[in-house]
Amino acid sequence: MLNMARADMYRLFHSKGFYITQILMIIVTTISILTSSMGIIAGGSDALTNFQAANQKVDWTGVQCVKALSSETSILIYFILPLFIMTIGFEFSRKIYKNPLSSGMTRLNYFISKYVIFLLISVCQVIFYYLFIFLAGGFKNGFGKITGHFLVKLLQTSSIQLLELSAIFAMATLVMYLFFSTITAVVTTIIFPLIITILVQIFTKQHWLKYFSFQNNVDSAYFTHYTSGQMNQLLLAGFGTILVCLVLAFLSFRKRNL
Repeated sequence: MLNMARADMYRLFHSKGFYITQILMIIVTTISILTSSMGIIAGGSDALTNFQAANQKVDWTGVQCVKALSSETSILIYFILPLFIMTIGFEFSRKIYKNPLSSGMTRLNYFISKYVIFLLISVCQVIFYYLFIFLAGGFKNGFGKITGHFLVKLLQTSSIQLLELSAIFAMATLVMYLFFSTITAVVTTIIFPLIITILVQIFTKQHWLKYFSFQNNVDSAYFTHYTSGQMNQLLLAGFGTILVCLVLAFLSFRKRNL
């Protein structure tokens, strides 16, 4: 398992696709910082729109950049997606998934190794996203006042965002192991959050739907004030989706005749 993990990391960091992804993310966030502007992917709530409008009226220091651009963190879906294909989907895209299994690796070790590496990469992407934003905004307009409250809020926000992003990619993982198709997994990753966002806007009385609107929850994580009950439901929806999708993905993989 460790050998496969090391091989995945080596391949990832020696891939042009990895560095192209990082450069594109830097370009997109730099444009936002230089123009003091934010975007909304697939609609969004009125609260998100109001938050972004309020943040356009203040100077974008490093601290303020972090607060403002937390509202478009869902763009990480599109920057993490290529890394998902380069880790979990690599063997499937090249039809070589039998190789490590025929060499003695168990399916459980294969499954865990792939997912853990992808999860670590996702954590690094979220950290890199906020670190670059803070530094870029700091060099442009000063770093601002870093308070204990800001650091705690940032940790809470990034943790929620990582959970919601992981839930989206857990569904992509399930699709990957069900169909052994990277294309189907990519389509699922892009389309499902959009569908849920639309359903939330249509069925406004179905409040439970908003906890599965993972993309919107990513963008609204900083400014939304959850009660303890709402936070529990948010965590239950996120962790529940991840657990169910991963268990089903592994069971499908274990039973599949390779």
